[in-house]
Amino acid sequence: MRLLEFACAFLTGVIAMPALAQESGGLSSSAISRCAGKAGTETRQADPAFGVVALDGIPWVTIERTEEKVGTQSISTTVTGTGARRRRDGTSVPFRFTCVLNSKGEALMFHTSQLLTRMRDELPPSNFVEGSATYLEKMAPPRGLELRVQLLDISKPSNVEVLTEQVVRTGWQVPIPFFLRLPKDTSFEGRKLVIGARLVLAHQTLFELKEPRGISSADLGNSVGVTLVKVQT
Repeated sequence: MRLLEFACAFLTGVIAMPALAQESGGLSSSAISRCAGKAGTETRQADPAFGVVALDGIPWVTIERTEEKVGTQSISTTVTGTGARRRRDGTSVPFRFTCVLNSKGEALMFHTSQLLTRMRDELPPSNFVEGSATYLEKMAPPRGLELRVQLLDISKPSNVEVLTEQVVRTGWQVPIPFFLRLPKDTSFEGRKLVIGARLVLAHQTLFELKEPRGISSADLGNSVGVTLVKVQT
């Protein structure tokens, strides 16, 4: 079975509901990052107006282990979830995706399908924190730069919880926009929310948020900005 046929067959069974990720630790697990890298490369090649590709992590992604084969290539992991493309003109198009990884963690295929809004195919209701990340250095974002941003509950320091996250591949712009969605029924009682963010290139953190940025219920639905500082090597 060819890669595209495999993706289409898999997407047939995907429904418009959030799924709990089956890996803990958020974006420190490499699956979403590898898929975002594949998505960014393919989008850049296909669309000269490429701006941003963003993939949602916990709780909107499902990561499953498998022993399938595509032709002669073995698949060890299938990743399904949601994301969005933003072009240079500011328009954003949400999508669902399927990504398959081999045993080395390399992304073999990334396939998207647009939401069929006319058939009531929509993303689940959610609250959100919208924002952007930037840095002060006078440099254009290098190709392959990746923003990893998370909304964390640090009310229990010994057990920090990732509530939602996103990985963003950018082709040209700073500040880098992000959009963190939370299930509508998420309770904020007793929680202490902060945003954590870093910019990564080839598995190396170049910039990071020195201190987590506190988030209150008043920030939901509004735009917040964070400035990352260069990591000293």
